[in-house]
Amino acid sequence: MFIWAIFFESAFLLVLGGAVLGLIHWKNRKKRLPFTQKILRPPGESLRIRLIELDEQLNDRLIQLFLSAYSPLIMAGLVALQGIRPGIGVWITIAFIAAIASIWSAYRLWKVINLRRRIRLGFEGERHVGEALNQLMLVGYRVFHDFLITDRPRSIRNIDHIVIGPNGVFAVETKTRRKVKGENGAKVTVVDDRLHYPWGLDQRDLAQAREDSTWLAEWLSKMSSEPVKVGSILVLPGWFIDRRSKPGVTVLSGSEVAANIPKLNGIPTSDNEIRLLAAIIEDRNRSIEY
Repeated sequence: MFIWAIFFESAFLLVLGGAVLGLIHWKNRKKRLPFTQKILRPPGESLRIRLIELDEQLNDRLIQLFLSAYSPLIMAGLVALQGIRPGIGVWITIAFIAAIASIWSAYRLWKVINLRRRIRLGFEGERHVGEALNQLMLVGYRVFHDFLITDRPRSIRNIDHIVIGPNGVFAVETKTRRKVKGENGAKVTVVDDRLHYPWGLDQRDLAQAREDSTWLAEWLSKMSSEPVKVGSILVLPGWFIDRRSKPGVTVLSGSEVAANIPKLNGIPTSDNEIRLLAAIIEDRNRSIEY
């Protein structure tokens, strides 16, 4: 009897949910958005979408943990309603399985939380740097964000920011790292092709900045039928930069980008060239639709 009650209640909830969704769809059938043009990608758009996906995973992991932890109580209630009295060994086995499932579910939840924490930090960093770069548009620069690179099968990556101005084209890579406590916990030292953080060396960030500028230069040269050189910039928001060498990549803190990019010695670019290159990038970067 109890099982049939659960079945009918579940069926009723499904029918009710379907009716609500159908009503919403029926009311909106003759309505449409007042705009149709795609918009440019804002800073950190790829990471924003990734955060939405992780939020869905987080909800799934929480439900799994809840069901794993409370499964013995649920089973006990069902068994009691059926009038069955299993032995202590059965309950110990059920409790053991539930404990293992709970530990595994908690571990998976912990992994998603840690990943989301890192993605959120990167998202906030890109938004911070994007806002600083947007100030350059007041002095004649064109700025684009989250430019997708889709030339490799099953591999989509992005250039965080692209800046086009009178002194050239620049690919800007943003890397956001948490600071550590201590006297030099907020300082990173640039030596040769390495970044010396308080916790150790890093070569990947500079290498990625070079890869981004190399790819962008080749793509723009192909699309414009003219040779285009692209400068590399790595931004570390919130960090103090101790520059002891010039690695070929300009390393800036987040507060330095707006003031220092116009001072960089890139390739002089005319107004016509700026408009041409900006139109090429905008055509690909205007990809968000509703």
